[in-house]
Amino acid sequence: MGNNNVCLGEIQNNPTRQGSPDTKWRREDLKSGSCVQSLMDKENANFFKIVQCGPAIPHYKNEHSAQRWAQAIATLNYVDDIQTTINLLCNKPEFEELVLLGPPKQYRWATWNALLTNGQIQLSYEKYLEYSPLDVKSILKDIDRTLVNHALFKHESCGQEQLKRILCAISNALPGVGYCQGMNFVCALALIVSGCDEHKTFQCFMQMLTNEKHLLCFNFCHDMPLHFFFIKLIHHLIRKKFPKLKLKNVNDSLWISKMILSLFIYVFKLDDCIRCWDYLMVRGMIRGIPELILGFIDVTYKQLEQFKEEDYGFNFQGHESSILQFNVGELIYAAKQKHTIDRQLIARLAMQMRKGKPSQLLDLLSHFENLQTYRKHVQFYMKTIFDLY
Repeated sequence: MGNNNVCLGEIQNNPTRQGSPDTKWRREDLKSGSCVQSLMDKENANFFKIVQCGPAIPHYKNEHSAQRWAQAIATLNYVDDIQTTINLLCNKPEFEELVLLGPPKQYRWATWNALLTNGQIQLSYEKYLEYSPLDVKSILKDIDRTLVNHALFKHESCGQEQLKRILCAISNALPGVGYCQGMNFVCALALIVSGCDEHKTFQCFMQMLTNEKHLLCFNFCHDMPLHFFFIKLIHHLIRKKFPKLKLKNVNDSLWISKMILSLFIYVFKLDDCIRCWDYLMVRGMIRGIPELILGFIDVTYKQLEQFKEEDYGFNFQGHESSILQFNVGELIYAAKQKHTIDRQLIARLAMQMRKGKPSQLLDLLSHFENLQTYRKHVQFYMKTIFDLY
């Protein structure tokens, strides 16, 4: 899916942008949530309820989660500000466990935002909108086919326009990565959950791309080294944990690759995907994505045992065509309790793969076991290649 022809390791520092400055937006166009308010006023009083974001009243399928969150919030001094509430909860030792149980809808975005951006330098969104990126045509092409059945993206002046601006800013901020197909879906889901907050969606997506817990920039760049690292890691663990599962003739592009490259958006129902992202925010993409895939195999194992090769292609076209049944809570439980991946395994596998085909990603992950050393290498890489921090 990568459509860039530049290797990250070969990028010059601060490459000069040659885009046209003909795509400038007014400051008022970038006000967070302004177009959503317009839709609520003019077209649909139940907009937030339909798109499952913003200040919608939460509906809990998990009563235990509801009780745990209510108890945790009750221990705080009374606050009526969502972000302040989450900032206070962040300091509690049980916070990550609460997130894995599933935040109330009105707290979810503040939770993700805190986990992704807490302590990180905020980048200038407007700075990266001063020029139209070189790959703007690719962005525009994909905007029209992003979550087309979702209420938010049926409105060109609302979700589509916001998504276009964020993806343009991402491309300008990371010129060595640029825009890649798949980013549109990941960014779209973040935009939905944020309640259409462009600025915070940009900040959070940038952290997903560049933070040492995630490094999704390597999932979207030329040759997609993170994707192929995941494939190697997942197959290693499948052989170990599910030796009887017959996958020899099953093409990874039919199922595993779809989950990796879209962060499950291609193949799961949106609500299930959002719950999986709760897990990813806590565990990070590097460990969270393969752990969730192993958890998925675990909870659908009896069904997958009956699959033939052609069944994978049919069942992973989208959740509408799939006959696979699972409970996302059980999936997350299986990922956490049975399939957690330790840092040593990732570092060891990266060192093994580096012998055959060295890459910047494998150089970084080879230090994954030592968090302090690994973090320094990632920060140095992001500074020298992208000059972000």
